[in-house]
Amino acid sequence: MTPEIDRRRLLGLASAAGTLALGSRLAGGPGGSDASAAAHPDSQPSPASQQSGDAEEAVVVAGVSAVRSMDPALAVDTETERVCRQVYESLLGVDLDTGETTALLARDWSVSGDGLTYEFRLREDVTFHDGTALDADVVVANIRRWGRLDTLYGAGILSRTMTTPFVAVFGGFLGEDACALESIEAADATTVTLTLSDPIVDLPQALTMAPFGIASAETLDDDDPDLVARRPTGTGAYRVVEIDDEQARLEAHEDHWGGPPQVPAVTVRTLPRAFDRLRELQRGAVDVYDYITADTLRPLVQSGRLILQRDPFSVLYLGFNLDHPVMSDVRIREAVAHAVDRDSLVQQHFLEGSRATRQFIPAALDVQSDDAERREHSRSAAEELLAEAGYDGEPLPFYYPMNATRSYLPQPEAIFAALAADLAAVGLRIEPRPVPWDDGYLDTMLGDEQRAMHLLGRNGGYRSPHSFFGPLFQQTGPEFRYDSAEVRDMLREARSTLDDEERADLYRQVAEHIAEDLPALPLVHPISGLALGEDVSAYPMSPVLIEPFREITLS
Repeated sequence: MTPEIDRRRLLGLASAAGTLALGSRLAGGPGGSDASAAAHPDSQPSPASQQSGDAEEAVVVAGVSAVRSMDPALAVDTETERVCRQVYESLLGVDLDTGETTALLARDWSVSGDGLTYEFRLREDVTFHDGTALDADVVVANIRRWGRLDTLYGAGILSRTMTTPFVAVFGGFLGEDACALESIEAADATTVTLTLSDPIVDLPQALTMAPFGIASAETLDDDDPDLVARRPTGTGAYRVVEIDDEQARLEAHEDHWGGPPQVPAVTVRTLPRAFDRLRELQRGAVDVYDYITADTLRPLVQSGRLILQRDPFSVLYLGFNLDHPVMSDVRIREAVAHAVDRDSLVQQHFLEGSRATRQFIPAALDVQSDDAERREHSRSAAEELLAEAGYDGEPLPFYYPMNATRSYLPQPEAIFAALAADLAAVGLRIEPRPVPWDDGYLDTMLGDEQRAMHLLGRNGGYRSPHSFFGPLFQQTGPEFRYDSAEVRDMLREARSTLDDEERADLYRQVAEHIAEDLPALPLVHPISGLALGEDVSAYPMSPVLIEPFREITLS
């Protein structure tokens, strides 16, 4: 049996790049901050489970924030995804050596010539942690549930949050005109067929993301939609022992179809501060220190730690609220763009190899536009634009997270201070709005209609420009209040264009429109890295953060 987790604890959702903060109705309180772990009433952890939590037997990973929901469909922040990936598996995965999409719960798949029909053939030897078998009906039920989250949790609540992963990929919820998914059927016990109204070229890559993990049918209950989060039951190599604000404890699923993992137990500790993670690594209390910051790199090198780094596949940006009476003027946003010294920001606060950027898409995807507006650092240009716009010292609330390290935001307080200094130097009146990440930063920021600016970012979930553009700009959401029918049409067309170069050109046009309209200012494509303790010799690094603990190698 799988322990059931307190519903108030795991229905508050925070995100690294965009959060589904479902609000106090589902979280049991603002941000779900009154979290605690509780066992399922009719189940208790086995003696093996209790032993697996012992420090001497578990690999300990230093995470940066608490797990917010064990419902995979709602797992959109990097720490929640990290844990959900171990518990749930998706139809398709990623080859850790080549980065290519590969079979996972589906042993193979095919797509019709017109790109409208996908057929997934499932493995036949897979069981969930509760002993039930994986079959086509379970997969169909999961996919239909992803497409009905608006019905299950309330469309009004979801409309006030970031774009859900299902909507970002398929264009809308099931039944909506914008949704490209027409039907999901079980052709037989081991075959699932998806029928689309328009091609989605990157669908196989998108289905590797953590939010598309398959949950046991025993936890899918329309009358109790958060049962999935309280009783996390997947097919993954690890099962949940306990989750609370301090840690997530996992034990090996001995009946996993791929065989039991080498590491029998993993604990992910919540350590938001970089120096706390460094200290715990140096004293041997953790084995993996993730999200190294520039100010902790030197002691790690001096102590001879093995340091690994991910290729840049995230973006830090300064977001604007286009409904704000000052920020609605594009000249003000342009002035901000000229005021910010990106190069200095990178040199002072990011690991070597991070890149200042004027566009959202990392260079590795090769769709950056040479024609997009650059707006180089120039105080005089910023001051001229502010004068032209008639800016008269109106206060500009600027939100930023505290006690948070993300792949795209290693030192939020210091980065905010640098940006605020740049903006103040050209005459902008900045009012700081610091909110601790785990105290509901996303909820608070999105809920303030008077905010002018905010710091946030996004980690690419799969190797496609749509992984960045889709969630941010495909809909008019609460983050930017940016409404561009032209951008939405181009994104839909790009998603369905089969020719690679034509599709790349469309994404370049999107980049040009975003740079001109400036709903947000991209700042940095950062490098992120981790350090290993003496007991771990290898960790499965991935720029898209698909990092299965079963691939950890002990020394």
